[in-house]
Amino acid sequence: KTFDVIMKNRVLFHKADPDIVIVDIDEASLEAMAQEYGRWPWPRQVFAEFLEMLQEQQPSAVVFDILFSDPDVFNKESDSYFNDVVSETGNAFFPMMRLSPTNDELSQVTPSMIPGIEPVPGEPQEEKGIALVLPAFTGILESGRMGTNNVYPDRDGIVRQYPIYRDHFGWRVPSLPAKLGETLGWKLPNDSDVFLNWRGKFGAFRSVRFSDVFDDFLRRDQQRPPDEFTDKIVIIGSTASALFDTKPTPMEKIHPGVEILATAIGNIKNGDWITQPKNPWLFTALALGLIWVTALAFLTGVKRKAIDMVFAGSQVGLMAFTFASLNLTTYYLDLTAPITAGLIYFSLARVYAYAEATIMEKYVWLNVEEGVDGWQYAVVAVVQPESLEKISEGRFLTLLKRGLYGKKIGFTIEAFSRKPAGIEKAFQNMFLVYWVDNHVGTGPWQVEQSGEQTVSLVREVSQSICGEDKIGCKLGWCQGPLPYGDDKLRLEAWQKLVARAMVNITEQPIEIAS
Repeated sequence: KTFDVIMKNRVLFHKADPDIVIVDIDEASLEAMAQEYGRWPWPRQVFAEFLEMLQEQQPSAVVFDILFSDPDVFNKESDSYFNDVVSETGNAFFPMMRLSPTNDELSQVTPSMIPGIEPVPGEPQEEKGIALVLPAFTGILESGRMGTNNVYPDRDGIVRQYPIYRDHFGWRVPSLPAKLGETLGWKLPNDSDVFLNWRGKFGAFRSVRFSDVFDDFLRRDQQRPPDEFTDKIVIIGSTASALFDTKPTPMEKIHPGVEILATAIGNIKNGDWITQPKNPWLFTALALGLIWVTALAFLTGVKRKAIDMVFAGSQVGLMAFTFASLNLTTYYLDLTAPITAGLIYFSLARVYAYAEATIMEKYVWLNVEEGVDGWQYAVVAVVQPESLEKISEGRFLTLLKRGLYGKKIGFTIEAFSRKPAGIEKAFQNMFLVYWVDNHVGTGPWQVEQSGEQTVSLVREVSQSICGEDKIGCKLGWCQGPLPYGDDKLRLEAWQKLVARAMVNITEQPIEIAS
């Protein structure tokens, strides 16, 4: 879908090749020709006369998007006339239709009966049936100027690609645009299918009405330019809805098949079909890169706001790169997969970080079961490095968490949030570390000695962080009970513990005052 959206909304794209002209059998042509030639399909002499008169202008090629698969048993002379004209024409190309491979076993058409196909190098050739509908005229078959005009929609029913060839039993069957390109000496794609580089919406190619051109050919004093089709690639096909030759494409919900064919021919002629890199490692590496960068940002304590801005910028940048690739080049670098992978990981990491902070915060404010009173033992420490010039606040916080989480379960570490004006100075470079025992005591509170053991861990980790960058550091702490069962008393006790820990910060680096 990303391809469709970008393709339909491109700002820069190649215009339709002016040397490709569609002679359109539209609704008006069907109505105008019906008076003399009856309903569709017309007698083959109509196309014979048209082809004869068209050759006088010496077009580069004439491509029929009409399958002449059945003889007209009621008008054999008309068919004979058409066959003679085709035999004498050296630049007319005709389609054949590939049926489902499931019908190959039933087909009596073998490779030796299909002019213009070639053996696939390095593969054994087998004379097995290939389900194809061939033209019914010897003049077409003997010319060998034939190719399939099948298009194969993607799973969602949208036509985005055009086949260049299909390999069957060691034989390569070309498509109609590929056969035309091979004959005219164009460079053909190596891939069996190419993404079409659309020239715009329906009507992008120059189109003339079949009945208008045919009537002018029959006039003694012609009104149309005598060189209108000189050196042009003339495609004869239909946009009439009554003939049901339409497919949905990224550009139109109902796109005539003749314009799809013209787009494929124009792409091969100009060598500007869309190429999509097939190396999965490129996109895998990019996805892993986004994930690792995001993970490192969270791990090293980069500020959440900075992470959000950088990540959002990277997503917009990658989408812009994808959009630019289809506007400025003939390569489609679909980065939606790595973008999606990175977005999923970022979302999960963001939710996890928020959940972790929320859970730790609520851990202090646990509500006791109804009817139960008691207290929990808590240790609160405040760490204050003298400077954060050599190490960022986020990095210090991350190292503190990493060091303490691996030594004792239950630690919660926070940085004092930024405050406005002078309040920020009072809490500058402070980190709050607290530990709350899971056990709920119901007896009298007694001073415990485990507080010093807990704080010694904080001291040890802080010394390790600050010592590496030779930063002075102060630490103060306090221990006490947190009432369990009364939120108001618990909040008052918590405020006193934090305040006493801050007061107890000494001027001696890494020394504890209690």
